[in-house]
Amino acid sequence: KMKIKFFFFLFAILFSENSYSSVSEKWVGEWLALDQWQSEFNIVLKKNGIATSNYGNGQHGFWEIIDGNVLIKWDSGKEDFIFMGVMGIQRLHKSKQREYTSGMKKTN
Repeated sequence: KMKIKFFFFLFAILFSENSYSSVSEKWVGEWLALDQWQSEFNIVLKKNGIATSNYGNGQHGFWEIIDGNVLIKWDSGKEDFIFMGVMGIQRLHKSKQREYTSGMKKTN
């Protein structure tokens, strides 16, 4: 009985890690994003959890998967939440000054 419980526990851990990996793989890469004025810039999500952007003077941060979506915490204190919305992939940007939502598309 104990072996069966251990097997199911081990299976659950392996399955959740594999599904997390496949979810994160879909987000890894370079993305074309729009700011609140519809100006284009790039966001790069790397496999190791590092996020970079060429917005302004450039940004650096870290990203993580939350419920199948992406949360980027930039070193500047700003955050981007990337999710599948009604209009496709969308980005909710939050800073102390403002919040806005814009579209995104993967470039590679």
